[in-house]
Amino acid sequence: MHLTIREHVSLAPLTTLGIGGPARYYIEAATVADLREAVAFAGARSLPVFILGGGSNLLVSDVGFPGVVIRVQITGVHAKPQGECVVLRAGAGEAWDGFVAYCVAHGYWGLENLSLIPGTVGAAPVQNIGAYGREVREVIESVVVFDPLSAAERTLTNAACLFGYRDSVFKHGDAKQLIVMGVSFKLSLTPRPELAYKDLATRFSTPGVASPSLAEIRDAVIAIRTAKFPDLSRTGTAGSFWKNPVVTIATLESLRARFPEMPSYPVDATHAKLPLAWILDVVLKAKGYAKGNVALFHQQPLVLVAGRGATCREITAFAAEIEARVAEQTGIMIEKEVLVVA
Repeated sequence: MHLTIREHVSLAPLTTLGIGGPARYYIEAATVADLREAVAFAGARSLPVFILGGGSNLLVSDVGFPGVVIRVQITGVHAKPQGECVVLRAGAGEAWDGFVAYCVAHGYWGLENLSLIPGTVGAAPVQNIGAYGREVREVIESVVVFDPLSAAERTLTNAACLFGYRDSVFKHGDAKQLIVMGVSFKLSLTPRPELAYKDLATRFSTPGVASPSLAEIRDAVIAIRTAKFPDLSRTGTAGSFWKNPVVTIATLESLRARFPEMPSYPVDATHAKLPLAWILDVVLKAKGYAKGNVALFHQQPLVLVAGRGATCREITAFAAEIEARVAEQTGIMIEKEVLVVA
Protein backbone atom coordinates (compact mmCIF):
# COMPACT_ATOMS: atom_id res chain seq x y z
CA MET A 1 0.00 0.00 0.00
CA HIS A 2 1.45 3.35 -1.06
CA LEU A 3 -1.18 5.53 0.59
CA THR A 4 -0.23 7.96 3.31
CA ILE A 5 -2.39 7.08 6.30
CA ARG A 6 -2.43 9.64 9.09
CA GLU A 7 -3.78 9.06 12.57
CA HIS A 8 -5.70 11.33 14.94
CA VAL A 9 -6.04 14.18 12.44
CA SER A 10 -8.11 17.14 13.62
CA LEU A 11 -11.13 17.67 11.38
CA ALA A 12 -11.83 21.22 12.57
CA PRO A 13 -9.52 22.95 10.06
CA LEU A 14 -10.94 20.77 7.28
CA THR A 15 -14.48 22.16 7.73
CA THR A 16 -15.84 25.65 7.14
CA LEU A 17 -17.41 25.69 10.61
CA GLY A 18 -13.95 25.08 12.06
CA ILE A 19 -15.31 22.65 14.62
CA GLY A 20 -14.78 18.98 15.35
CA GLY A 21 -12.51 16.43 16.97
CA PRO A 22 -10.01 14.11 15.28
CA ALA A 23 -10.42 11.35 12.75
CA ARG A 24 -8.97 8.03 13.91
CA TYR A 25 -7.49 7.64 10.45
CA TYR A 26 -7.31 10.16 7.61
CA ILE A 27 -6.54 9.35 3.97
CA GLU A 28 -6.42 11.51 0.85
CA ALA A 29 -7.42 9.64 -2.32
CA ALA A 30 -6.30 11.32 -5.55
CA THR A 31 -7.00 8.34 -7.84
CA VAL A 32 -9.47 5.50 -8.14
CA ALA A 33 -6.69 3.14 -7.05
CA ASP A 34 -6.16 5.25 -3.92
CA LEU A 35 -9.85 5.07 -3.19
CA ARG A 36 -9.88 1.28 -3.52
CA GLU A 37 -6.94 0.98 -1.14
CA ALA A 38 -8.47 3.35 1.39
CA VAL A 39 -11.77 1.46 1.42
CA ALA A 40 -9.90 -1.84 1.73
CA PHE A 41 -7.92 -0.45 4.66
CA ALA A 42 -11.13 0.44 6.49
CA GLY A 43 -12.78 -2.87 5.61
CA ALA A 44 -9.87 -4.92 6.89
CA ARG A 45 -10.29 -3.24 10.29
CA SER A 46 -14.12 -3.17 10.28
CA LEU A 47 -14.05 0.60 10.62
CA PRO A 48 -16.73 3.01 9.43
CA VAL A 49 -15.89 5.31 6.53
CA PHE A 50 -16.76 8.96 6.10
CA ILE A 51 -16.18 10.76 2.80
CA LEU A 52 -14.99 14.33 3.16
CA GLY A 53 -15.24 16.89 0.38
CA GLY A 54 -14.80 20.59 0.98
CA GLY A 55 -16.14 20.34 4.52
CA SER A 56 -18.70 23.07 3.88
CA ASN A 57 -21.91 21.40 4.97
CA LEU A 58 -20.74 19.53 8.06
CA LEU A 59 -20.99 19.69 11.81
CA VAL A 60 -18.38 17.32 13.23
CA SER A 61 -18.72 15.96 16.76
CA ASP A 62 -16.35 17.29 19.41
CA VAL A 63 -15.04 13.74 19.88
CA GLY A 64 -14.37 13.37 16.17
CA PHE A 65 -14.92 10.31 13.98
CA PRO A 66 -13.87 6.83 15.17
CA GLY A 67 -13.22 5.39 11.71
CA VAL A 68 -11.53 6.31 8.45
CA VAL A 69 -12.08 9.73 6.89
CA ILE A 70 -11.35 9.65 3.16
CA ARG A 71 -10.93 12.94 1.37
CA VAL A 72 -11.63 12.37 -2.32
CA GLN A 73 -9.27 14.50 -4.41
CA ILE A 74 -9.90 13.04 -7.86
CA THR A 75 -9.69 15.99 -10.27
CA GLY A 76 -9.88 16.78 -13.95
CA VAL A 77 -12.48 18.26 -16.32
CA HIS A 78 -13.20 16.78 -19.75
CA ALA A 79 -15.58 18.35 -22.28
CA LYS A 80 -17.42 16.62 -25.14
CA PRO A 81 -19.56 18.74 -27.51
CA GLN A 82 -23.03 17.36 -28.18
CA GLY A 83 -24.99 19.50 -30.64
CA GLU A 84 -26.02 22.73 -28.95
CA CYS A 85 -24.80 21.36 -25.63
CA VAL A 86 -21.60 20.17 -24.07
CA VAL A 87 -21.17 17.26 -21.65
CA LEU A 88 -18.55 17.88 -18.99
CA ARG A 89 -17.15 15.13 -16.78
CA ALA A 90 -15.60 16.61 -13.64
CA GLY A 91 -13.71 14.80 -10.91
CA ALA A 92 -15.30 14.73 -7.48
CA GLY A 93 -12.36 16.56 -5.95
CA GLU A 94 -12.69 19.64 -8.12
CA ALA A 95 -13.55 22.79 -6.15
CA TRP A 96 -17.14 23.63 -7.01
CA ASP A 97 -16.78 27.35 -7.60
CA GLY A 98 -13.61 26.85 -9.61
CA PHE A 99 -15.57 24.46 -11.83
CA VAL A 100 -18.38 27.00 -12.21
CA ALA A 101 -15.84 29.69 -13.13
CA TYR A 102 -14.39 27.32 -15.75
CA CYS A 103 -17.86 26.79 -17.26
CA VAL A 104 -18.59 30.51 -17.37
CA ALA A 105 -15.22 31.28 -18.96
CA HIS A 106 -15.87 28.71 -21.70
CA GLY A 107 -19.44 29.87 -22.42
CA TYR A 108 -21.26 26.90 -20.91
CA TRP A 109 -24.71 27.82 -19.54
CA GLY A 110 -26.46 26.17 -16.60
CA LEU A 111 -24.32 26.56 -13.46
CA GLU A 112 -23.80 30.32 -13.26
CA ASN A 113 -26.56 30.79 -10.65
CA LEU A 114 -24.68 28.35 -8.40
CA SER A 115 -21.58 30.53 -8.21
CA LEU A 116 -19.64 30.91 -4.96
CA ILE A 117 -21.21 27.88 -3.27
CA PRO A 118 -18.41 26.30 -1.22
CA GLY A 119 -17.55 22.64 -1.46
CA THR A 120 -16.61 20.17 -4.18
CA VAL A 121 -18.11 18.74 -7.34
CA GLY A 122 -18.57 15.41 -5.59
CA ALA A 123 -20.82 16.92 -2.94
CA ALA A 124 -23.08 18.68 -5.46
CA PRO A 125 -25.27 15.69 -6.41
CA VAL A 126 -25.38 14.34 -2.87
CA GLN A 127 -26.87 17.58 -1.58
CA ASN A 128 -28.57 18.55 -4.85
CA ILE A 129 -27.19 22.03 -4.28
CA GLY A 130 -29.28 24.94 -5.43
CA ALA A 131 -29.52 28.71 -5.33
CA TYR A 132 -31.18 31.64 -7.04
CA GLY A 133 -33.72 29.66 -9.01
CA ARG A 134 -31.51 26.73 -10.03
CA GLU A 135 -30.81 23.23 -8.73
CA VAL A 136 -27.87 21.18 -9.91
CA ARG A 137 -30.14 18.23 -10.74
CA GLU A 138 -31.39 20.23 -13.75
CA VAL A 139 -28.03 19.79 -15.51
CA ILE A 140 -26.60 16.55 -14.10
CA GLU A 141 -26.56 13.78 -16.70
CA SER A 142 -24.98 11.04 -14.59
CA VAL A 143 -22.87 10.33 -11.52
CA VAL A 144 -20.00 7.84 -11.38
CA VAL A 145 -19.62 6.17 -7.99
CA PHE A 146 -17.49 3.56 -6.28
CA ASP A 147 -19.46 0.88 -4.45
CA PRO A 148 -17.45 -0.37 -1.44
CA LEU A 149 -19.52 -3.54 -1.14
CA SER A 150 -18.79 -4.76 -4.65
CA ALA A 151 -15.51 -2.85 -5.04
CA ALA A 152 -16.82 -1.80 -8.46
CA GLU A 153 -17.55 1.43 -10.25
CA ARG A 154 -21.14 2.24 -11.20
CA THR A 155 -22.82 4.96 -13.21
CA LEU A 156 -26.12 6.34 -11.99
CA THR A 157 -28.37 8.22 -14.39
CA ASN A 158 -30.06 11.43 -13.33
CA ALA A 159 -33.30 9.53 -12.71
CA ALA A 160 -31.51 6.93 -10.58
CA CYS A 161 -30.20 9.69 -8.31
CA LEU A 162 -33.76 10.37 -7.06
CA PHE A 163 -33.11 14.06 -6.61
CA GLY A 164 -35.31 16.10 -4.28
CA TYR A 165 -35.05 19.40 -2.45
CA ARG A 166 -31.52 19.26 -0.95
CA ASP A 167 -31.85 15.51 -1.22
CA SER A 168 -30.77 12.54 -3.31
CA VAL A 169 -30.50 8.76 -3.23
CA PHE A 170 -27.02 9.20 -1.74
CA LYS A 171 -28.56 10.20 1.59
CA HIS A 172 -30.69 7.09 2.02
CA GLY A 173 -30.38 3.36 2.66
CA ASP A 174 -27.58 1.37 1.08
CA ALA A 175 -26.80 4.22 -1.33
CA LYS A 176 -25.35 6.22 1.57
CA GLN A 177 -22.19 4.14 1.25
CA LEU A 178 -21.65 5.00 -2.44
CA ILE A 179 -18.64 7.25 -3.02
CA VAL A 180 -18.95 9.85 -5.77
CA MET A 181 -15.90 9.83 -8.06
CA GLY A 182 -17.11 12.08 -10.86
CA VAL A 183 -20.14 13.89 -12.22
CA SER A 184 -21.24 14.51 -15.82
CA PHE A 185 -23.09 17.75 -16.54
CA LYS A 186 -24.99 18.62 -19.70
CA LEU A 187 -24.72 22.36 -20.25
CA SER A 188 -26.00 24.62 -23.01
CA LEU A 189 -23.84 26.37 -25.59
CA THR A 190 -26.63 28.88 -26.24
CA PRO A 191 -27.78 31.49 -23.70
CA ARG A 192 -30.37 30.21 -21.22
CA PRO A 193 -30.42 32.72 -18.36
CA GLU A 194 -32.56 31.99 -15.31
CA LEU A 195 -33.36 35.35 -13.73
CA ALA A 196 -36.66 34.71 -11.94
CA TYR A 197 -35.09 34.92 -8.47
CA LYS A 198 -36.08 38.26 -6.95
CA ASP A 199 -32.62 39.74 -6.44
CA LEU A 200 -31.49 38.75 -9.94
CA ALA A 201 -34.72 39.95 -11.53
CA THR A 202 -34.32 43.32 -9.83
CA ARG A 203 -30.68 43.62 -10.83
CA PHE A 204 -31.30 42.87 -14.49
CA SER A 205 -34.57 44.75 -14.95
CA THR A 206 -32.65 47.93 -15.71
CA PRO A 207 -32.84 48.98 -19.38
CA GLY A 208 -29.75 47.90 -21.27
CA VAL A 209 -29.04 44.78 -19.24
CA ALA A 210 -32.09 42.71 -20.14
CA SER A 211 -29.91 40.00 -21.70
CA PRO A 212 -26.95 39.65 -19.35
CA SER A 213 -23.91 37.60 -20.21
CA LEU A 214 -22.76 34.55 -18.28
CA ALA A 215 -20.07 36.63 -16.60
CA GLU A 216 -22.57 39.32 -15.61
CA ILE A 217 -24.90 36.75 -14.03
CA ARG A 218 -22.02 35.12 -12.16
CA ASP A 219 -20.81 38.51 -10.93
CA ALA A 220 -24.33 39.37 -9.76
CA VAL A 221 -24.72 36.09 -7.87
CA ILE A 222 -21.34 36.57 -6.23
CA ALA A 223 -22.31 40.08 -5.17
CA ILE A 224 -25.62 38.87 -3.72
CA ARG A 225 -24.01 35.99 -1.83
CA THR A 226 -21.19 38.17 -0.56
CA ALA A 227 -23.71 40.63 0.88
CA LYS A 228 -25.79 37.91 2.55
CA PHE A 229 -23.25 35.35 3.73
CA PRO A 230 -20.28 35.67 6.08
CA ASP A 231 -16.70 35.59 4.86
CA LEU A 232 -15.54 31.98 5.24
CA SER A 233 -11.96 33.14 5.74
CA ARG A 234 -12.99 35.00 8.89
CA THR A 235 -16.12 33.33 10.24
CA GLY A 236 -17.00 29.73 10.99
CA THR A 237 -20.17 28.73 9.17
CA ALA A 238 -21.70 25.85 7.24
CA GLY A 239 -23.85 28.17 5.15
CA SER A 240 -27.58 27.56 5.38
CA PHE A 241 -27.94 25.48 8.53
CA TRP A 242 -31.56 24.42 7.90
CA LYS A 243 -33.68 23.60 4.89
CA ASN A 244 -36.55 25.82 3.86
CA PRO A 245 -39.66 23.93 5.02
CA VAL A 246 -42.13 22.50 2.52
CA VAL A 247 -45.71 22.59 3.82
CA THR A 248 -49.18 21.75 2.58
CA ILE A 249 -51.32 24.48 1.08
CA ALA A 250 -53.68 24.07 4.03
CA THR A 251 -50.82 24.77 6.45
CA LEU A 252 -49.77 27.78 4.40
CA GLU A 253 -53.28 29.21 4.49
CA SER A 254 -53.45 28.69 8.24
CA LEU A 255 -50.11 30.48 8.72
CA ARG A 256 -51.16 33.35 6.48
CA ALA A 257 -54.21 33.91 8.64
CA ARG A 258 -51.70 34.88 11.36
CA PHE A 259 -48.91 36.22 9.15
CA PRO A 260 -50.54 37.71 6.01
CA GLU A 261 -47.20 38.82 4.53
CA MET A 262 -45.59 35.38 4.67
CA PRO A 263 -44.01 34.67 1.27
CA SER A 264 -44.14 31.24 -0.35
CA TYR A 265 -43.04 29.44 -3.48
CA PRO A 266 -45.11 26.73 -5.19
CA VAL A 267 -43.72 23.19 -5.14
CA ASP A 268 -46.68 21.35 -6.63
CA ALA A 269 -50.48 21.53 -6.56
CA THR A 270 -50.66 20.70 -2.85
CA HIS A 271 -47.39 22.01 -1.38
CA ALA A 272 -45.44 25.23 -1.04
CA LYS A 273 -41.96 26.11 0.16
CA LEU A 274 -41.54 28.75 2.87
CA PRO A 275 -38.43 30.92 3.27
CA LEU A 276 -37.16 30.01 6.72
CA ALA A 277 -35.07 33.19 6.81
CA TRP A 278 -38.30 35.20 6.77
CA ILE A 279 -39.75 33.13 9.61
CA LEU A 280 -36.60 33.53 11.70
CA ASP A 281 -36.48 37.26 11.02
CA VAL A 282 -40.12 38.36 11.08
CA VAL A 283 -41.86 35.76 13.25
CA LEU A 284 -39.09 34.94 15.74
CA LYS A 285 -37.27 38.31 15.54
CA ALA A 286 -34.12 36.19 15.70
CA LYS A 287 -31.87 37.76 13.06
CA GLY A 288 -28.54 38.28 14.78
CA TYR A 289 -29.65 36.33 17.86
CA ALA A 290 -26.60 35.07 19.74
CA LYS A 291 -25.95 32.81 22.67
CA GLY A 292 -22.46 32.10 23.88
CA ASN A 293 -20.21 31.49 20.89
CA VAL A 294 -23.02 30.81 18.41
CA ALA A 295 -25.33 33.17 16.52
CA LEU A 296 -27.68 33.56 13.58
CA PHE A 297 -25.93 35.76 11.05
CA HIS A 298 -27.09 39.38 11.19
CA GLN A 299 -27.49 39.56 7.40
CA GLN A 300 -29.11 36.15 6.83
CA PRO A 301 -30.62 34.31 9.82
CA LEU A 302 -30.74 31.00 7.96
CA VAL A 303 -26.97 30.98 8.40
CA LEU A 304 -25.56 29.86 11.74
CA VAL A 305 -22.14 31.25 12.62
CA ALA A 306 -19.66 29.93 15.15
CA GLY A 307 -17.30 32.16 17.06
CA ARG A 308 -13.89 31.25 18.38
CA GLY A 309 -14.16 28.53 21.00
CA ALA A 310 -17.56 27.23 19.84
CA THR A 311 -18.15 23.49 20.16
CA CYS A 312 -20.39 21.01 18.41
CA ARG A 313 -22.29 20.54 21.67
CA GLU A 314 -22.90 24.28 21.90
CA ILE A 315 -24.08 24.52 18.29
CA THR A 316 -26.36 21.52 18.71
CA ALA A 317 -28.01 23.07 21.77
CA PHE A 318 -28.40 26.43 20.02
CA ALA A 319 -29.92 24.79 16.93
CA ALA A 320 -32.34 22.80 19.10
CA GLU A 321 -33.50 26.03 20.74
CA ILE A 322 -34.16 27.66 17.36
CA GLU A 323 -35.99 24.58 16.10
CA ALA A 324 -38.18 24.51 19.20
CA ARG A 325 -39.02 28.20 18.83
CA VAL A 326 -40.01 27.75 15.18
CA ALA A 327 -42.21 24.80 16.12
CA GLU A 328 -43.82 26.75 18.95
CA GLN A 329 -44.56 29.79 16.79
CA THR A 330 -45.56 28.09 13.54
CA GLY A 331 -46.09 24.38 14.19
CA ILE A 332 -43.39 23.59 11.63
CA MET A 333 -40.64 21.10 12.41
CA ILE A 334 -37.63 22.37 10.50
CA GLU A 335 -34.89 20.06 9.24
CA LYS A 336 -31.15 20.60 9.30
CA GLU A 337 -29.39 21.00 5.98
CA VAL A 338 -25.99 20.30 7.51
CA LEU A 339 -24.80 16.76 8.06
CA VAL A 340 -23.87 15.91 11.63
CA VAL A 341 -20.81 13.64 11.75
CA ALA A 342 -20.22 11.64 14.92
